[in-house]
Order: sequence, then structure tokens, then C-alpha cells
Amino acid sequence: MFSHALKVCPDARIGPANPPNSLFRGTHQVLAGNRVWKRKEYCYQKHLVQTVESFMKQNRYIPSDLPLHVRENPKHRAEVIVFDALKQQLDMRQRDWVVAWSASWISKPQPAEPPRVGEADFILAHPKSGLIIVEVKGGRIQHRNGQWYSVDASGESHEIDPFHQVERNAHELSWKFNQLKRWSPVPREKYARWIIFPDSALPKNAVLPTDVALEMITDSLGMCDLVDGLLSAAKFWYGPVWDHPAAAKAPDLLIEIFDKPLQFTLPLAARSQKEHTEIERLTDSQFRVISAVAGCPRVAVAGGAGSGKTWLARKRAVQLANEGFRVLLTCKSRPLADHLLKTTDEHENLVICDYDGLLERLGGNKTGIDDDSFAWKLADFVMANPSLSFDAVMVDEGQDFVEREWEFVELLLGSEKQGIFYIFYDDNQQLGTHATKLPLGMIPLYLEDNVRTTRSIHQDMAKLYSGKKPQRPQGPLGISVEHFSSNGKPEQALRQIISRLLNEERYSSSDISVLTPVTASESRFANMSLANGSSIQKIPRPNRDISISSINDFKGLENAVVVVVETDKLDSDTDVARRQL
Repeated sequence: MFSHALKVCPDARIGPANPPNSLFRGTHQVLAGNRVWKRKEYCYQKHLVQTVESFMKQNRYIPSDLPLHVRENPKHRAEVIVFDALKQQLDMRQRDWVVAWSASWISKPQPAEPPRVGEADFILAHPKSGLIIVEVKGGRIQHRNGQWYSVDASGESHEIDPFHQVERNAHELSWKFNQLKRWSPVPREKYARWIIFPDSALPKNAVLPTDVALEMITDSLGMCDLVDGLLSAAKFWYGPVWDHPAAAKAPDLLIEIFDKPLQFTLPLAARSQKEHTEIERLTDSQFRVISAVAGCPRVAVAGGAGSGKTWLARKRAVQLANEGFRVLLTCKSRPLADHLLKTTDEHENLVICDYDGLLERLGGNKTGIDDDSFAWKLADFVMANPSLSFDAVMVDEGQDFVEREWEFVELLLGSEKQGIFYIFYDDNQQLGTHATKLPLGMIPLYLEDNVRTTRSIHQDMAKLYSGKKPQRPQGPLGISVEHFSSNGKPEQALRQIISRLLNEERYSSSDISVLTPVTASESRFANMSLANGSSIQKIPRPNRDISISSINDFKGLENAVVVVVETDKLDSDTDVARRQL
């Protein structure tokens, strides 16, 4: 509570009480000190205090607090100071603000132009005060010979360009917002700009460059009153009130772009719900790796089995589709494409299809086209129908594509090949003739964490992995991998294993997949009968049969339990056999 008594007036103003026996309009009277308050007035006072407390909680920060690794990084020292000061002062004096730290974005490209990218130290939004783009520069600030400098603690000067940088970001964010259907475009608009120098004081009577206004700047002397600096900058750019036609949507749109969670329904990945929940949490945290390169239009993401490549490819595709991009998510595997299509909500901006089926999916005719000419036909068809090209192409299981195909895949972005292009591939043994040949100009990104298998499975498989970087097991411990010998009776052994999984371990038939090195139709276990009228089928009856698949067709897919059979039929090439396992 407050150190004073509070007086209650009909207009609900709050302030220290006058001396005892003060009278106000109506019947309300509150005495100072330790005197007794009337219950009615006390309840009203308590209600007002609670109202003030709720008033203080209505700002939104993205993130809600800066993580420890950011706070300990000297590179972010100035931004940390500003974040903490903004949060403290805004919560004391203002509401309805959304504050996004280190916000990066990418805009849908125009014909013959690369995608537009931007990253601001802070973006603030308020339905009445407007959108403000903030650039923070620490160190001692100097301006000489037309160039801005920041001088660090060791006395070393670094060239900076905060005013041009914040102006460019304001323009690029305007471009980004105007592409969104939920926004009302304003031609040639540029959002407010605000520069903060937390370590330097502006000299008295300073003569600023002609393209800089004093209202744009808050120095170290203004750090104790950032709210006034913020409102001053907003008023300088927008006047007393921001009259944008979509002003009321600005805070929510900022949250939607920079802080909206994406959730997917995924198959079970562990026996217990606890392990499943842990794996989902770890996979979601893996997306921070993709977020770090959100501004890069061409990225090659490498990782072994269990790194979550397929999950990340799908999440990035949905994210871009939500932002207004026309997106293609493709792969060579038809079963994987069907799985992605089945487990992803339909979206008008997202096309999910296997590469070989894409021509027909887009409305072309595949009749009479052999495998060697398919890529040419698909590229020609898209070139002849520019409206069918994509703003972004996500390729999963990229190791299935050969080098000569990439040129045609890129043409799906249009003749200028300007767009967002991500390749997710397995880097297990990327050497010699087995190495995946990627297009030029791709930014390499490695997923070093195995997040989608248990540690027991990872330990059993690690000896077979030979990627460029070793994988780190991050999943729950899980039960040990079991190895069985058929003792000359493989059908009997498999029936016993499946019976135990269904009855004792209480898995459902849809939780189990049988994998074989040969095609499913060539396996000795295809169509094998099981108890209760069920069987092992390439196309199983739902909730009844056990599925069987070749290892190659199962790439990118997963299940709670896999039973690998017919290991005596692995490829005669020991390296290929190792990669299959």
C-alpha cells in the first residue's frame, strides 16, 4: 500500500490525503495517519489500487525478459540498458505499448528484385502514439567530417550510421506491413525513428547535421525519462495523434509477426507422454537456429536424423505463408509429402507436394514425360505461367536431389530466381560420390542437436553417423534399443515382438512401423498375418494393421516404435548400408 492515506473524489483522482477532517463533495471522508477508514471508502480505495496495478501490467514485451546469454554479451550491453529502462519506466507511466527487441523480418520480393530484409534494435507500437523504430548505439558518440563514430572503452573508434540505418529500417518495415492483408497500406509512409545514445550526452548548443532533428535523439541525460523521449519522437513524426487507418491493429500485428507461437500436431516420438512433451519442447527450441538467419534468403540447413529438419522446414514454410508469401514445401518422397500434407493445416499461400507430382498439382500435363525431361517440362511450365511461381521454396530431404536438378528447382522462384530458398538435407557422410551437391550462394547452417530421438537411440546409432559435425544428444533418456535374433524363424520372432508391443507395452497398431532395406512389396513380411485378423501391410487399415515401409520411403517420417527387419538384405556397399541404418 501507499505511505499516505488516499483521498477519494467523484472523478476518481488519486493523491495524498489532506490534513485530518478534510471534507469533500458528497459523503466521502478519509482521515490521514492511523485513523479508522470507513469500510465503504476503504473498499473503494482498494479497488482503485487494484485498478492502478492492473493498469501497470498492460504493456507487452517481446521477449518478456532478455535471456542471460544476451545480458552477458558485451555486444548487447547498450540494448540491455535501454530494454530495462524502457520496461521499468513504461510500466510506471504508460499502457498499451508493445516493445519488440531485436526484431528482424523479410519481405516478399517484387519481380526482378531480391527479398527485402530488415532488423531493428527495438520496434514499439501503440494505437495512438504510432510505430517507432529504434536504433541504440553505445559508447562515446562523435560526429566529424560527415561521419558518425562510436568510441568504445578502450578508445577505439567504430564507424556507425544510426540515422541512415533507422531510416532504412522504417522504410523496409513499412514495405513489410503494406504486404499484409490485415494492414491498411498508406503510400510511401515511413514510420517514426528514434535514436538512443545511452552512454553519451549531447553537447549544449550542438549543431546537428541538416538531416537530423533534436526530437529524434535521446542521450544519456534522457535515460531517466525515456517515456518523454519516446512520446516526443512520436509527436515529432506523427503530431498529437497517429491517424493511421489501421492504428488500432498495430500492437496486435507486432505480436503476431514477432511473438505468435506456432504449434503442430506431430506423431508420438517416445513411449511416455513426459518424453513426448520433452521432445516437442526441444524441437521447438531448435527453431531459434532458423530464426537467427531469418534475414538470409538462401540457406542450406544440414543435420542428421533426429535433428528436426522436417519439422523446421514445415514450421518455416507456415511462418512465411502467414506473412503473405506464396510458399512451396517439396521433397522427392511421396510418402513424406503425403505426411506433411496430412499434418499441416490447409493454407491458401502454401503448396505441399512431392517434386515429381508438382507439374500435375500446378495444372500441367505429365503424360509422356520421362524422368530425364521432367525437370525441363516443369520449369518451362512455370516460366510460361509466371503467376504459378513461388516467393519461397522449402526443400526437405535435399540429399535426394542431384546437382543438375537444382537449377530447375530454383526456376520455381521465377525467371530471376529472386526469392527465399531453403534446403534441408541430411549431412550423414557428405563425402566423395555420396556428397550432396548444393547450389551456389547458400548460407550453410548446421543442426548439431539430436532433439527427436531418445538418448538411448542416439547412443546406439551414433557409431553409424558420419556427418561434418558430431550430433549432441538432447532428448530424454528413454529405454534401451533392443536387438533380436530370429534363430531361423523370422516370421515367428516378428509376431512375438509385435504381440508384446501391442499387449504388454500397450502401443496401438498405428504407433508401430516395420522397416526393411528392400521395397515393401519385396519383403518377406509383407501381408504377413497377425493375431485378431490384423496383418502387416504397405497400406494398413487404420487402427488395425501394422505398416511396413522401405527405409528409403520412410526418410523424414517417424513413429513411436520402429522395428528394423531383414538386415541381411542391406546394400552390398558398406557405406550405403551404414547410411541406411
